[in-house]
Amino acid sequence: MVQLSIDTCNALCAVAVSKWEDGRVQPIAQNTQDLGRGHAEILTGQIATLLSSSGLVPADIDRIAVTKGPGSFTGQRVGLSAARVLAATLKIDAIGVGVLDALLLEASALNRDSLAFCAINDARRGAAYVKAVDHSGTVLIDDSLIPVDALPDAVAALPVPLCLIGSGLSLLPAENAEDQMIIDTALPNILSIAELGHTLAVETNPAAPLYLRGADAKPQSAKHVLRPAAQDSGRATGAAL
Repeated sequence: MVQLSIDTCNALCAVAVSKWEDGRVQPIAQNTQDLGRGHAEILTGQIATLLSSSGLVPADIDRIAVTKGPGSFTGQRVGLSAARVLAATLKIDAIGVGVLDALLLEASALNRDSLAFCAINDARRGAAYVKAVDHSGTVLIDDSLIPVDALPDAVAALPVPLCLIGSGLSLLPAENAEDQMIIDTALPNILSIAELGHTLAVETNPAAPLYLRGADAKPQSAKHVLRPAAQDSGRATGAAL
């Protein structure tokens, strides 16, 4: 089974094609660009180039994995929209993968001795995206938006030894406890996302956005909307400014 994986939730614009063999992900090709923004302008071409360089065509894809968040609203929509369109066109499944889940997968692979693993990504505006699991995979903190001033207490309540990973570790106090291991990884590797995509069930992991805070964009107030004249009520003549 050939899987296309897509990640546009944060600064990275990453794609990969892979297979699942002998209980592990087998990469065919991958490409990651650190854009910051502008994912929509390059994603389609990035996918086409990756498939072409691998000797594949879209019809060869059996499954799509795409990050669903948390992350930037625009980035989430870009990746999810592309995945949904491809899945509908090719009549294949698209599965949603959590960004924090992929980070936790990397943390657990690098430090198996920890009793708990916590992924913390900087959500900006005084908050962090957080998820934590114990060594057996039991969720201790589900995907959450936690204010920075409450973050130290949330982390301190987790079992130790504790393994920490993510772009938001700088939000914690500089003094790290001796029973905490820090992994210097800000965002997940596209192959970690691919691995989860191969192993998660589509039924319980839909390709739908994971929003942990409200959108930045606010609707325009009614006074800024041009309404059609009475005689033209049968057609839309106005638009929001």
